[in-house]
Amino acid sequence: MKRSREEHEASSNGGSSQNKITGSLDEEVKNVSLDLSLAISPEFMKQPDSLQQQQQQQRRHDSNLTPRGKTKPMSFPISKITIGEWTREAVYEQELKVKIYFPYRKIMWEFLEADVTTMISKDKKIEMQWVDVLSLKPLYHQHNQTGILYVELRKPPRFLVEKNPQAGGPTQWQLIDQDFTPNHSASRNRIHKLHFAPGVLQENMKKLVSGDRFWSELLKVNFPTLEHLYFDTGDGNSNNNKATQFDGNHESSSNND
Repeated sequence: MKRSREEHEASSNGGSSQNKITGSLDEEVKNVSLDLSLAISPEFMKQPDSLQQQQQQQRRHDSNLTPRGKTKPMSFPISKITIGEWTREAVYEQELKVKIYFPYRKIMWEFLEADVTTMISKDKKIEMQWVDVLSLKPLYHQHNQTGILYVELRKPPRFLVEKNPQAGGPTQWQLIDQDFTPNHSASRNRIHKLHFAPGVLQENMKKLVSGDRFWSELLKVNFPTLEHLYFDTGDGNSNNNKATQFDGNHESSSNND
């Protein structure tokens, strides 16, 4: 039987005809010139700069967003606090403080109580859960930049005192049943009024609303949300037969006979 020419050539070259053909095609492909030109437009040249700007903006945006539970606690001084008929004014800075904890979702007013006999302070605090804050209203005085914050509560707060205070030691808190404010003002009145030194409230309100969406949404709520400014204690006399209204700057009461 006669072999084809291709079989003969493949046999003499030690390979198959398929390898021979493939090899020749590869060589031809390598030698082919597509003769294509690349036109670089001005828009294409601007793309790296545009991409870099987008990345920088995204990094700045990410740096301003703190994951829930990672925001640092806030603490800033109160110059005066009024709850109902009771008022306490700070004699020195840091005697009265607002403290806000984001992971635990708590807000509190802390009072430094100095013991002149032992020279060791024994702090007290009024503590609320965020969900128990119905509304709040910040006011800023343009002429001196002082601030006032009105806070409306859903239910009476908790009261705590420092347990076994030691100079330089960690603070341990003990929950107590009795309201330590005069005439149990904090247990009866829904609205707490806090005064702040110039610029303090403005700066910290910005941090608060950026720290958690809860507070930015709460600022959209009309203040106050409830007609009466006293907690319902269930005894039928919680409102003292008065209908109380709040106009944003002061409280006014009228008797309902």
